[in-house]
Amino acid sequence: MAESSATSSEPPRSSSAPSYLVAGVLFYGFVGWLLDQWLGTRFLVAAGVLLGGGLGTYMMVVALRRQTDAAQGHDGSTSNTTSNTTSSEESE
Repeated sequence: MAESSATSSEPPRSSSAPSYLVAGVLFYGFVGWLLDQWLGTRFLVAAGVLLGGGLGTYMMVVALRRQTDAAQGHDGSTSNTTSNTTSSEESE
């Protein structure tokens, strides 16, 4: 339990989210280049870069949404739990 409270109290690392976009473009561009060399084509680099950009953007949005939800959930759940516990203790 101590680990989850320590990690959730850290601020969201939104600066690492754009790395998904960069990594996707580089990785899938490289895969497209390798396939172009192997198959003797010329269009797979462009297809790989576009695919990597799309997937990287998707992963970036998912990562930012998780960080935002975790930050909002941590703040909201603490106050609700405290007030619910206090209310139930007072009624007994």
